[in-house]
This record gives sequence, C-alpha cells and structure tokens, in this order.
Amino acid sequence: MEKNVTVLKPTDTLRKAAEQLAECGIGGMPVCDTSGALQGVLTEYDILEAMKTQHKTLKMLMPPQISFGISFVEVLEEREAAKAFAEIGDRPVAEVMSKDVAAVGADETVERAIQLMVKRKVHRLPVVDRGKVVGVLTRGDILKGFFRSLPE
Repeated sequence: MEKNVTVLKPTDTLRKAAEQLAECGIGGMPVCDTSGALQGVLTEYDILEAMKTQHKTLKMLMPPQISFGISFVEVLEEREAAKAFAEIGDRPVAEVMSKDVAAVGADETVERAIQLMVKRKVHRLPVVDRGKVVGVLTRGDILKGFFRSLPE
C-alpha cells in the first residue's frame, strides 16, 4: 500500500489532474475534500472518456441518394485528441470523477481487497481510516506482497 498519497480536490481542473497523474506515473488518484474525506476517484480512463474524441451524428439521406423516401445514416466523426483535451482541460475534476468508489478500511484483509477489485473491476482501492484517505492499495501492491512471501 502506498501511504504517501497524492490526492486531488474536486475543484482541481482536469488539466492539473492529468499533469499530476503523468508526473506521479500512476493511473488514478483519490479525490478528497479539504478535510481529507474521500469524495471520488479520478482515473486516466475518466479523462479519456470525457474527451469524447469520437461522436456519432445522424445524416439525412434524401433522393437521389436513395430510391424512396427519406432515410438516416449514422456517421462516426473523429476529433483531434489535443483539441478535445483543450476543450475539457478547465472542467473541474468533480464533473468527471467516479463517485461510486470502492474503498477498504485500514483494517481490512487482503482477501477482501482482492474481492472488491475483482468484483468492481478496479485497479486501485483507496484505504480509509476514520473517514480519511490514508493510502492506496493497487493490484501491483498485492502481487508484490505475494512474491515477497514466497519461500525461495
């Protein structure tokens, strides 16, 4: 478990969050209010999802493109990623973060953490003690712990 946790505030911008994720070399961070209480988690996936580099539009087909009546076709349009990120960069983290967060207590077992990770399909779990984030447990942390405990 990582005990020196970098957290985001709900009011931080997505640009700042992306910079922090990149600087720390991690894929997600807890989002906490000023008292340190867990409000959500922001992941790289959340940011990419908000960018919406692809979106669908309907295009109306009219004669002579079709033989009768009016018809519609779905068109997939793509946008440049840099432009899409520029459009969302000033949005607050609170708008994009996952609010339904799986977390474990500081006294939870590794087995419980594994069950939560598998069930919720998450890579990391905030560790909470008395309502405050005290660490983050990743799948990598669990595997490293198993390898350390194996006899040589």
